[in-house]
Amino acid sequence: MKEKCEIVKDLLPNYIENQVSNITKAYIEKHIVECEECRDIYNSFARQRK
Repeated sequence: MKEKCEIVKDLLPNYIENQVSNITKAYIEKHIVECEECRDIYNSFARQRK
């Protein structure tokens, strides 16, 4: 997994809980649009939260 993916993966739980800065939020959202693997991980986290 790429370095950016590792960073996003580590931050996703806080992102989902809206506990990241606006800069971090924008970074994650941009990455999720571009990276299918991280988008799938995000969707999995989001489903578990419901």
